[in-house]
Amino acid sequence: MPSRFGISINAVGGRNKFLSVLMPSWMKIRLKPAVGTNLKLVLDFLRQSALRLQKKGVDQWQNWLDPTEEDLAWIKEGFESKEFFLVVNEKEEVLGAIRIMSKDLLYWGEQAEEALYIHSLIILEKYAGQGIGQQVIEQVHNQAKDLGYPWLRLDCNSANPALCSYYETQGFLQVGIRKFEDFSCNLYQRST
Repeated sequence: MPSRFGISINAVGGRNKFLSVLMPSWMKIRLKPAVGTNLKLVLDFLRQSALRLQKKGVDQWQNWLDPTEEDLAWIKEGFESKEFFLVVNEKEEVLGAIRIMSKDLLYWGEQAEEALYIHSLIILEKYAGQGIGQQVIEQVHNQAKDLGYPWLRLDCNSANPALCSYYETQGFLQVGIRKFEDFSCNLYQRST
């Protein structure tokens, strides 16, 4: 069953590089389209991530501790548009989540060139540091290339220099800053 990005939940075992990638030699991961019943799970992941960042002294995603109606509407819109995916291993254990968008008007505005946009990439704490995030980014990058998008884009809270640096090590270049009332985001892109 393909999503709007051509990702098939049945494509395991090499039929689609996007969905089956070797993690440490013992783990395969894939992106599984999220369904409406996963909405609370994704909200819980966002909350867990906000708490983890708070413990590190990073002021990012704190809105997910007590989301506003606007925050909830943003998540619901992503589910309705089939933009959310769960990161799962071969045992169907959920390792994290991601939102993949074909437009990001909120952070990027209208753009002349098409791109795929990564949002809300979450790897659960117990799986952090195993290269899973990097593999998810590579899968999305390869899918963007296969679909003919010239760019893979994302934003990152400027108050989180460690995460900004991480994205730069993944080949993303900062091409702008988007300022909001109470925070700003670095805008990153990587050619496909």
